[in-house]
Amino acid sequence: MDPKVKSRSGRSLTIVLHVVVLLFLFLTPTYLLVSGSMRDRGFVYEVWFQFACYTAIFYLCYLYLAPRFFFRGRKTVFFFLTVLLVLLMAGAFLVWRDHAKKGDWFEQVMRPRPGPPREMPAGRRPPPEANPPRPFNSWPVLNFLLTSGLVAGLSLGLRFSEKMVQNEKLRKETERERIRTELDSLKHQLNPHFLFNTLNSIYSLALIKSEKTPEAVMMLADMMHYVLQEGKHEMVPLEKEIEYLTHYVDLQKIRLSDTVEVRMTVEGDPAGYEVPPMILFALLENAFKYGTSSHEHTVIGITTAIRGDRLSYTVTNRVFAGREETGTFGIGIRNTRLRLDLIYPGRHKLELADDGHTFTAHMEIDLA
Repeated sequence: MDPKVKSRSGRSLTIVLHVVVLLFLFLTPTYLLVSGSMRDRGFVYEVWFQFACYTAIFYLCYLYLAPRFFFRGRKTVFFFLTVLLVLLMAGAFLVWRDHAKKGDWFEQVMRPRPGPPREMPAGRRPPPEANPPRPFNSWPVLNFLLTSGLVAGLSLGLRFSEKMVQNEKLRKETERERIRTELDSLKHQLNPHFLFNTLNSIYSLALIKSEKTPEAVMMLADMMHYVLQEGKHEMVPLEKEIEYLTHYVDLQKIRLSDTVEVRMTVEGDPAGYEVPPMILFALLENAFKYGTSSHEHTVIGITTAIRGDRLSYTVTNRVFAGREETGTFGIGIRNTRLRLDLIYPGRHKLELADDGHTFTAHMEIDLA
């Protein structure tokens, strides 16, 4: 899905959730009144008024104060304005209570006003008021202040958690971009390295005027086509990767003739699996570059096994003393290790072993 579409979808879902919660909180007192479980209509009106105040506090903090002041380093200003907002809402609530008298407000408003007072006969006292003014009760105001503070804190906490989620998404996107850049860089390092070594092989054939030189050039053309066409993709079919290895082995056999024996086996069915392009190539190239000789017989073993969703790849070659001391030894293997770390973190294994006679490179990848 397009990230922009996904972002708009996420914002729409957030708005819908806010509306649903607000409707639920607003309609609950109405349901209780209609259902008969609450008889005091004046209390419902008071709940509605408090709810309107809490909503104003929540969204003023959520939409304006927090992003404009708190997340821009002006935390003192944020807390000052939040306290001022709560006090203003508490003042409005106090004025509203003073007019509503905490009774059935609508009935008090709609009740006919009494006429002028009647003259009482001499010696008689007027009857006591039916509804004498109630003494001021500070508890509802204190409760309003406490709840308003909690609402403001909830607003800041929600905004803070959303900010953390956004930062984490940004961090992951930055990390993905960094990995993509590093992988492209490693590919660019790998391809010229491969081309240089293969051209050296064909140059050796040309020096001895081998009849196999044209065939080797055609093989190189096919291999370069694979590198240029498939190498630009993040993943390629495992079957094509193995086929590429086979072409490389055939090319090296032409160059080395009878001095190298290659034992290449494939176990399991590679169909349906994908791997990064040329991820297997570096181990094989390393074996031919440092484990062969133009005048000594050597053996290179290549085993590719697919068991379940796990790829096991092993290359063995003879060790020639002193070759690992050259400046270019293991460049392809180092690049391969970096690519594995970037593409398969925690899902791969690359082990190298040298007993003085045989060099073994073993790779395992979880393809699931």
